[in-house]
Amino acid sequence: MNIEFIEALEEMAKEKGIAREDLYAAIRQGLAAAYQAEHHTDAEVVVDIDQQSGDISINGKRIELAKFGRIATKKAEETIRQEITHKQRQIVYELYINRVGEIISGLIHRFEGKDVWVNLGEAEAVLPNIERIPGERYYAGQRLRAYLARVEQTQGNPRILLSRAHPQFVEQLLRLEVPEIEDGTLAIRKIAREAGRRSKVAVESLDPNVDPIGTCVGAGGSRVRVVTRELSGEKIDLIRWSDSVEQLLKNSLEPASVISVELNEKRRAAKVIVPDDELSLAIGKGGQNVRLTAKLIGYEIAVTSPREETN
Repeated sequence: MNIEFIEALEEMAKEKGIAREDLYAAIRQGLAAAYQAEHHTDAEVVVDIDQQSGDISINGKRIELAKFGRIATKKAEETIRQEITHKQRQIVYELYINRVGEIISGLIHRFEGKDVWVNLGEAEAVLPNIERIPGERYYAGQRLRAYLARVEQTQGNPRILLSRAHPQFVEQLLRLEVPEIEDGTLAIRKIAREAGRRSKVAVESLDPNVDPIGTCVGAGGSRVRVVTRELSGEKIDLIRWSDSVEQLLKNSLEPASVISVELNEKRRAAKVIVPDDELSLAIGKGGQNVRLTAKLIGYEIAVTSPREETN
């Protein structure tokens, strides 16, 4: 009876990825709880299990599981199940907490309102509505790639949160497509993003012989095109990084040219003058270009032109 019981538990633990030593720790706790229930005691109980023969001793006395009463048996089963479930949740938590910041993929299998639940294989993750790319549509069975943003421990299963709207999703996609970022030749310094519409990515080359923009774009735009496709058509502006706020601002507003920049470092504000015929180009549709530039450099930006200055 004992060995059959233990073999059945070993098979279950193997299916759930539970280590043998963790299984036996759970069995010992379960049997201790059963013994306490059977004998109506809270005293400490010492359980020994011979993993070869299945012999079980409690407080030095060999026992047969069949002799436990119904209530004690149920208590043992509940405790063992709880311990195995707890360990399984801990394994999942540790597996995914170490992957935060990576891109992972899974299959969409259900929806709760506008939240999307994704089966990762070992666990389930949620892509909250707020972390979706606006305008994207999803369907059950679809394979989805997303940025692993956070893993939270809860009373139940770990809560694994995904994002497709996070700026780091863009960085990790570029890292996959541009080996020079992964090997340290290029460095992404900052990203400003409006998910689904446009991202500005400031990139620097640590090798003077490597052009950061051309390298990220790829031959015929091949590298950046893969990223844009994954982001449902989101535009990627690759910006040449500069430690100078003024120069970074100018680089970000390209292709609009800049006549002058007046910085107020205390207020973290900038006044930019561009040619009259490039004002709308600098501002961008709906103010998007200047808005993303402001996010990128961390300054409020007012863009004007000579004609507007004289009016």
